[in-house]
Amino acid sequence: MKAKNHLIALFILLTSVSLSYGKAGSSNHIVVAPAVAGWYFRAISGYPAAITFELVVLFKNGEYYEIGEDPLETINLATAKSKYPKAWGTWKKQGATFYLTNYKSESNDYKLGEGNWFPAYAYTPAIKLKRVYERASGGDYGNGTSALTISKIAFVDATRFTEGMNAGISTSNAAAGKRTSANGTYKITGNMITLTYNDGKVVKKSFALGASGSPAKPTNTMIFIGGQPYTDED
Repeated sequence: MKAKNHLIALFILLTSVSLSYGKAGSSNHIVVAPAVAGWYFRAISGYPAAITFELVVLFKNGEYYEIGEDPLETINLATAKSKYPKAWGTWKKQGATFYLTNYKSESNDYKLGEGNWFPAYAYTPAIKLKRVYERASGGDYGNGTSALTISKIAFVDATRFTEGMNAGISTSNAAAGKRTSANGTYKITGNMITLTYNDGKVVKKSFALGASGSPAKPTNTMIFIGGQPYTDED
């Protein structure tokens, strides 16, 4: 019960993330990716929410990749397979069912319209982004220790953004936190977002729009940046 109370307190504290100035990671791999069969996302168990979503790219050669920070346009696939072997697997489709087999040779089946498998979309200017998106991550590590991170990104207008991250950890005896923030300009092209920070740093990340409705269509209520799901703040 104490751990739960600590986590709730952290969540209340961290939801007030500020959006101004700071730093972010970068990537500079260069290689041509295989032909893409489609972008999708699947429901998986997560924390602090019971369900979260994972972005998956299906290649026409029968492989799939749980895409992370780097956009397909810039990653070195050989390096990605070596560095992130658990993110790779194989897939096939029989009728309306997708079968994905992971690195452990464990297979799972998915079907559109059944609540666990959804199409993801490249950015289009026809879909106007929401002003602020956020995501939460963390966990209860036992022994009275809980951690929570709230990340936000705000699209101020068609070219400018601000972002912020607030991380906290709580034990039965103490609590500590850290904040970072940044701003600059952005450009989204297809499945890639380019963030140019005010300090001159340029960061390219994978990007996708989520889906809603039946039949599914692109939505602005969920986006994926660097493989991570963000939902609109409203």
